[in-house]
Amino acid sequence: MAEIISILNRKGGVGKTTTSINLGKALSLDGYKVLVIDNDPQANLTEGLDIEIEYEGGKRITPTIYDVYKTGRSMPIVEVDDNFHAVPSSSDLDAIELEINTDFNRNFKIAEALNPVSPVYDYIFIDCPPSLGVYTQNALTASTKYIIPTKCSSKFAHSGITEAKALIDNEVKRIINPKIEPLGIVLTFYDKRTRVDRAVEADLIESYAGELFETRIKQLTKIPEAEYVSLDIFEHASTSEAAEDYRSLAREVAQRIEQNG
Repeated sequence: MAEIISILNRKGGVGKTTTSINLGKALSLDGYKVLVIDNDPQANLTEGLDIEIEYEGGKRITPTIYDVYKTGRSMPIVEVDDNFHAVPSSSDLDAIELEINTDFNRNFKIAEALNPVSPVYDYIFIDCPPSLGVYTQNALTASTKYIIPTKCSSKFAHSGITEAKALIDNEVKRIINPKIEPLGIVLTFYDKRTRVDRAVEADLIESYAGELFETRIKQLTKIPEAEYVSLDIFEHASTSEAAEDYRSLAREVAQRIEQNG
């Protein structure tokens, strides 16, 4: 049975999608079977993996996560690489958020769709939108764990973590999914040469020492280069320092899962 892990932060631009893609790919290269789900109307993960969404006569014909929410269809899984699969998203997901919010079963759509496929995978990562709305709540309802990426150079890093944890502890864990637990907080865009990054890092160590991953995802040019050409970091620059950062994070994730049973 898969570990289902939401990757979330209400703040945008903190590296949620980049973490979903490259952490998932790193684990797949270590022999784990991995599914990544684009649960965001922006569909950045879909674009980042170069998954083509086809249209005919102005109508989308490629199934996406939209169809899971709208019609309850099965997960439309795409094989990206060996042991590495994805569920794409599409911008029309934005148009049905209010409709989903009024559905009695609104928080369980992802969980129900994952039930048949979860035994096939070791890890399922759900890339969440930069909000704490119904799509993120769906992801958390389905998840066993969550990871919060946070941008080290941002003074809002602490509040992004606090808001996410408050939603999980006060609503999701208490009412809907009591089994969900934190897997960790990962610092992204890290540059130890800057005073701000060192100060934010020290603050987060003081507040969340037991949850912070040791690995820092450094601010390196190979990461935006890979994103620009719609490749994961291993396809783009497998021997780079950026690739090694994600390999290191993957090892930590696997160790924590093993330790937590």
